[in-house]
Amino acid sequence: MRLTRRDRLLLFAPLAILLGGWLVVPALVGLTATLTTYTPLTTSVAFARWQNYSDVLHDPQFAEAVRNVAIFTLVAVPLELALGFGIAYLLRRPIRGRSWWRGLLLLPWLVSPIATGVMWHYLFSGATGVVNFVLGWLGRPELGSPIGDVRLALATTIAIEVWRVAPFVTFLLLPGLVAIPEERWEQATLAGTSWFQRIVKVALPEVAPLMLTVGMLLTGQSLGAFDTILILTGGGPGTATLTPALYSYDRAFVTNDWPAGAASAWLIAAGVAVVGAAYIRLSGRWSR
Repeated sequence: MRLTRRDRLLLFAPLAILLGGWLVVPALVGLTATLTTYTPLTTSVAFARWQNYSDVLHDPQFAEAVRNVAIFTLVAVPLELALGFGIAYLLRRPIRGRSWWRGLLLLPWLVSPIATGVMWHYLFSGATGVVNFVLGWLGRPELGSPIGDVRLALATTIAIEVWRVAPFVTFLLLPGLVAIPEERWEQATLAGTSWFQRIVKVALPEVAPLMLTVGMLLTGQSLGAFDTILILTGGGPGTATLTPALYSYDRAFVTNDWPAGAASAWLIAAGVAVVGAAYIRLSGRWSR
Protein backbone atom coordinates (compact mmCIF):
# COMPACT_ATOMS: atom_id res chain seq x y z
CA MET A 1 0.00 0.00 0.00
CA ARG A 2 1.50 3.33 -1.07
CA LEU A 3 1.17 6.34 1.18
CA THR A 4 -0.38 9.45 -0.27
CA ARG A 5 1.28 12.82 0.04
CA ARG A 6 -1.18 13.79 2.77
CA ASP A 7 -0.40 10.60 4.72
CA ARG A 8 3.33 11.27 4.49
CA LEU A 9 2.83 14.81 5.75
CA LEU A 10 0.77 13.57 8.70
CA LEU A 11 3.33 10.87 9.43
CA PHE A 12 6.30 13.21 9.54
CA ALA A 13 4.53 16.23 11.05
CA PRO A 14 5.38 15.33 14.70
CA LEU A 15 9.07 14.94 13.78
CA ALA A 16 9.06 18.24 11.88
CA ILE A 17 7.44 20.03 14.82
CA LEU A 18 9.93 18.51 17.25
CA LEU A 19 12.97 19.40 15.11
CA GLY A 20 11.60 22.85 14.36
CA GLY A 21 10.96 23.71 17.99
CA TRP A 22 14.07 22.19 19.53
CA LEU A 23 16.66 22.46 16.76
CA VAL A 24 15.86 24.76 13.86
CA VAL A 25 14.37 27.71 15.78
CA PRO A 26 17.19 27.93 18.39
CA ALA A 27 19.76 27.59 15.60
CA LEU A 28 18.20 30.44 13.64
CA VAL A 29 18.03 32.59 16.78
CA GLY A 30 21.71 31.94 17.38
CA LEU A 31 22.56 32.73 13.76
CA THR A 32 20.64 35.99 13.97
CA ALA A 33 22.46 36.90 17.19
CA THR A 34 25.82 36.62 15.41
CA LEU A 35 24.84 39.55 13.19
CA THR A 36 23.79 41.83 16.07
CA THR A 37 25.06 43.16 19.42
CA TYR A 38 22.44 41.17 21.32
CA THR A 39 23.18 39.79 24.78
CA PRO A 40 20.68 38.64 27.43
CA LEU A 41 21.58 41.62 29.63
CA THR A 42 21.34 44.41 27.05
CA THR A 43 18.29 46.62 26.56
CA SER A 44 19.11 47.73 23.01
CA VAL A 45 20.24 45.73 19.99
CA ALA A 46 22.11 47.02 16.94
CA PHE A 47 22.89 45.38 13.63
CA ALA A 48 26.61 44.50 13.55
CA ARG A 49 26.81 42.74 10.18
CA TRP A 50 29.94 40.53 10.04
CA GLN A 51 31.81 42.31 12.83
CA ASN A 52 31.41 39.45 15.32
CA TYR A 53 32.86 36.94 12.87
CA SER A 54 35.73 39.32 12.10
CA ASP A 55 36.47 39.76 15.83
CA VAL A 56 36.55 36.00 16.37
CA LEU A 57 38.71 35.27 13.33
CA HIS A 58 41.22 37.96 14.34
CA ASP A 59 41.36 36.81 17.97
CA PRO A 60 44.72 35.08 18.73
CA GLN A 61 42.99 32.82 21.25
CA PHE A 62 40.63 31.51 18.59
CA ALA A 63 43.60 30.85 16.31
CA GLU A 64 45.24 28.92 19.15
CA ALA A 65 42.01 26.98 19.68
CA VAL A 66 41.87 26.06 15.98
CA ARG A 67 45.50 24.90 16.10
CA ASN A 68 44.80 22.76 19.16
CA VAL A 69 41.70 21.12 17.71
CA ALA A 70 43.52 20.47 14.42
CA ILE A 71 46.31 18.64 16.28
CA PHE A 72 43.74 16.91 18.48
CA THR A 73 41.81 15.65 15.44
CA LEU A 74 44.78 14.70 13.26
CA VAL A 75 46.36 12.66 16.07
CA ALA A 76 43.35 11.26 17.94
CA VAL A 77 41.20 10.08 15.02
CA PRO A 78 43.88 7.91 13.29
CA LEU A 79 44.90 6.46 16.67
CA GLU A 80 41.27 5.65 17.52
CA LEU A 81 40.75 3.98 14.16
CA ALA A 82 44.00 2.02 14.31
CA LEU A 83 43.58 0.87 17.91
CA GLY A 84 39.89 0.09 17.45
CA PHE A 85 40.60 -1.90 14.28
CA GLY A 86 43.46 -3.77 15.97
CA ILE A 87 41.33 -4.84 18.93
CA ALA A 88 38.45 -5.80 16.63
CA TYR A 89 40.86 -7.91 14.54
CA LEU A 90 41.99 -9.75 17.66
CA LEU A 91 38.40 -10.36 18.77
CA ARG A 92 37.09 -11.50 15.37
CA ARG A 93 37.76 -15.17 16.16
CA PRO A 94 35.69 -16.96 18.79
CA ILE A 95 37.55 -16.89 22.07
CA ARG A 96 36.50 -17.79 25.57
CA GLY A 97 34.52 -14.95 27.12
CA ARG A 98 34.42 -12.87 23.93
CA SER A 99 31.01 -11.40 24.83
CA TRP A 100 32.40 -10.34 28.21
CA TRP A 101 35.39 -8.72 26.54
CA ARG A 102 33.05 -6.80 24.26
CA GLY A 103 31.08 -5.52 27.22
CA LEU A 104 34.21 -4.52 29.15
CA LEU A 105 35.65 -2.71 26.14
CA LEU A 106 32.56 -0.53 25.89
CA LEU A 107 32.81 0.69 29.49
CA PRO A 108 35.13 3.67 28.75
CA TRP A 109 32.73 4.89 26.06
CA LEU A 110 29.58 4.27 28.10
CA VAL A 111 30.90 6.52 30.87
CA SER A 112 29.81 10.09 30.16
CA PRO A 113 32.53 12.51 28.92
CA ILE A 114 32.03 14.67 32.01
CA ALA A 115 32.49 11.69 34.33
CA THR A 116 35.59 10.74 32.33
CA GLY A 117 37.02 14.22 32.83
CA VAL A 118 36.31 14.09 36.56
CA MET A 119 37.92 10.65 36.91
CA TRP A 120 41.12 11.49 35.04
CA HIS A 121 41.38 14.91 36.69
CA TYR A 122 41.18 13.16 40.06
CA LEU A 123 43.88 10.70 39.00
CA PHE A 124 46.25 13.29 37.55
CA SER A 125 45.76 16.32 39.78
CA GLY A 126 48.77 17.48 41.79
CA ALA A 127 49.34 16.58 45.41
CA THR A 128 45.75 15.44 45.91
CA GLY A 129 45.69 13.04 42.95
CA VAL A 130 45.54 9.27 43.29
CA VAL A 131 48.85 8.74 41.49
CA ASN A 132 50.80 10.99 43.85
CA PHE A 133 48.93 9.55 46.84
CA VAL A 134 50.16 6.08 45.91
CA LEU A 135 53.69 7.38 45.28
CA GLY A 136 53.67 9.11 48.67
CA TRP A 137 52.46 5.93 50.35
CA LEU A 138 55.36 4.10 48.70
CA GLY A 139 57.81 6.78 49.83
CA ARG A 140 58.49 7.99 46.30
CA PRO A 141 58.70 11.67 45.25
CA GLU A 142 55.69 13.34 43.71
CA LEU A 143 55.27 13.64 39.96
CA GLY A 144 54.16 16.79 38.23
CA SER A 145 50.63 16.63 36.87
CA PRO A 146 50.65 16.17 33.06
CA ILE A 147 47.42 18.14 32.75
CA GLY A 148 49.15 21.08 34.46
CA ASP A 149 52.19 21.01 32.18
CA VAL A 150 51.85 23.19 29.09
CA ARG A 151 54.03 20.72 27.16
CA LEU A 152 52.01 17.62 28.08
CA ALA A 153 48.44 18.83 28.59
CA LEU A 154 47.28 18.48 24.97
CA ALA A 155 48.99 15.11 24.54
CA THR A 156 47.33 13.92 27.75
CA THR A 157 43.86 14.98 26.60
CA ILE A 158 44.45 13.19 23.28
CA ALA A 159 45.50 10.01 25.09
CA ILE A 160 42.39 10.13 27.30
CA GLU A 161 40.15 10.68 24.27
CA VAL A 162 41.73 7.71 22.47
CA TRP A 163 41.22 5.58 25.60
CA ARG A 164 37.56 6.58 25.68
CA VAL A 165 36.65 6.30 21.99
CA ALA A 166 38.80 3.44 20.62
CA PRO A 167 36.63 0.73 22.26
CA PHE A 168 33.58 2.26 20.57
CA VAL A 169 35.39 1.99 17.22
CA THR A 170 36.06 -1.67 18.03
CA PHE A 171 32.36 -2.19 18.70
CA LEU A 172 31.48 -0.67 15.31
CA LEU A 173 34.13 -2.51 13.25
CA LEU A 174 33.88 -5.94 14.85
CA PRO A 175 30.66 -7.05 13.05
CA GLY A 176 32.23 -6.15 9.71
CA LEU A 177 35.31 -8.27 10.43
CA VAL A 178 33.26 -11.17 11.76
CA ALA A 179 31.13 -11.12 8.58
CA ILE A 180 34.15 -11.79 6.33
CA PRO A 181 33.74 -15.34 4.96
CA GLU A 182 36.12 -17.86 6.49
CA GLU A 183 37.08 -18.97 3.00
CA ARG A 184 38.79 -15.64 2.41
CA TRP A 185 41.04 -16.16 5.42
CA GLU A 186 41.78 -19.75 4.43
CA GLN A 187 42.71 -18.75 0.88
CA ALA A 188 45.06 -16.06 2.18
CA THR A 189 46.65 -18.53 4.59
CA LEU A 190 47.14 -21.17 1.88
CA ALA A 191 48.73 -18.51 -0.32
CA GLY A 192 51.41 -18.12 2.33
CA THR A 193 50.57 -14.53 3.27
CA SER A 194 51.78 -13.06 6.55
CA TRP A 195 49.39 -11.75 9.19
CA PHE A 196 50.11 -8.19 8.02
CA GLN A 197 49.30 -9.09 4.41
CA ARG A 198 46.04 -10.72 5.53
CA ILE A 199 45.10 -7.47 7.24
CA VAL A 200 45.94 -5.41 4.15
CA LYS A 201 44.46 -7.73 1.51
CA VAL A 202 41.51 -9.29 3.33
CA ALA A 203 40.40 -7.29 6.36
CA LEU A 204 40.92 -3.67 5.32
CA PRO A 205 39.18 -3.87 1.90
CA GLU A 206 36.09 -5.34 3.56
CA VAL A 207 35.74 -2.74 6.30
CA ALA A 208 37.21 0.28 4.48
CA PRO A 209 33.80 1.89 3.71
CA LEU A 210 32.75 1.42 7.33
CA MET A 211 36.06 2.86 8.55
CA LEU A 212 35.51 5.90 6.33
CA THR A 213 32.11 6.46 7.91
CA VAL A 214 33.43 5.99 11.44
CA GLY A 215 36.43 8.23 10.69
CA MET A 216 34.21 11.07 9.50
CA LEU A 217 31.99 10.63 12.56
CA LEU A 218 35.02 10.82 14.86
CA THR A 219 36.37 13.85 13.00
CA GLY A 220 33.13 15.77 13.47
CA GLN A 221 33.08 14.78 17.12
CA SER A 222 36.70 15.88 17.64
CA LEU A 223 36.10 19.27 16.05
CA GLY A 224 33.47 19.90 18.72
CA ALA A 225 35.54 18.52 21.62
CA PHE A 226 34.25 20.12 24.80
CA ASP A 227 32.94 18.07 27.75
CA THR A 228 35.97 16.09 28.86
CA ILE A 229 38.43 18.94 28.25
CA LEU A 230 36.24 21.41 30.15
CA ILE A 231 36.35 19.25 33.27
CA LEU A 232 39.90 17.95 32.81
CA THR A 233 41.82 21.15 32.07
CA GLY A 234 39.31 23.93 31.43
CA GLY A 235 41.31 24.73 28.30
CA GLY A 236 44.50 25.32 30.25
CA PRO A 237 47.17 25.65 31.29
CA GLY A 238 46.96 28.95 29.48
CA THR A 239 45.50 28.05 26.10
CA ALA A 240 47.32 24.71 25.76
CA THR A 241 44.10 22.69 25.48
CA LEU A 242 41.67 25.41 24.42
CA THR A 243 39.31 24.24 21.66
CA PRO A 244 36.87 26.27 19.54
CA ALA A 245 33.95 24.82 21.51
CA LEU A 246 35.55 25.91 24.80
CA TYR A 247 36.34 29.30 23.29
CA SER A 248 32.69 29.69 22.26
CA TYR A 249 31.52 28.73 25.76
CA ASP A 250 33.92 31.18 27.43
CA ARG A 251 32.99 34.08 25.16
CA ALA A 252 29.24 33.51 25.57
CA PHE A 253 28.94 32.62 29.26
CA VAL A 254 32.14 33.76 30.99
CA THR A 255 32.76 37.12 29.35
CA ASN A 256 29.08 37.56 28.39
CA ASP A 257 30.00 38.28 24.77
CA TRP A 258 27.02 36.39 23.41
CA PRO A 259 27.36 37.39 19.72
CA ALA A 260 31.03 36.40 19.56
CA GLY A 261 30.27 33.09 21.29
CA ALA A 262 27.48 32.37 18.82
CA ALA A 263 29.68 33.39 15.88
CA SER A 264 32.45 31.00 16.93
CA ALA A 265 29.87 28.24 17.40
CA TRP A 266 28.65 28.75 13.84
CA LEU A 267 32.24 28.62 12.60
CA ILE A 268 32.53 25.22 14.31
CA ALA A 269 29.28 24.16 12.62
CA ALA A 270 30.76 25.26 9.27
CA GLY A 271 33.82 23.09 9.91
CA VAL A 272 31.65 20.08 10.72
CA ALA A 273 29.58 20.77 7.58
CA VAL A 274 32.76 20.71 5.50
CA VAL A 275 33.64 17.31 6.99
CA GLY A 276 30.13 16.08 6.18
CA ALA A 277 30.39 17.30 2.59
CA ALA A 278 33.77 15.59 2.23
CA TYR A 279 32.27 12.36 3.54
CA ILE A 280 29.35 12.51 1.08
CA ARG A 281 31.77 13.10 -1.79
CA LEU A 282 34.14 10.32 -0.76
CA SER A 283 31.37 7.82 -0.08
CA GLY A 284 29.83 8.64 -3.46
CA ARG A 285 33.11 7.85 -5.20
CA TRP A 286 33.49 4.66 -3.16
CA SER A 287 30.07 3.36 -4.19
CA ARG A 288 30.72 3.80 -7.93
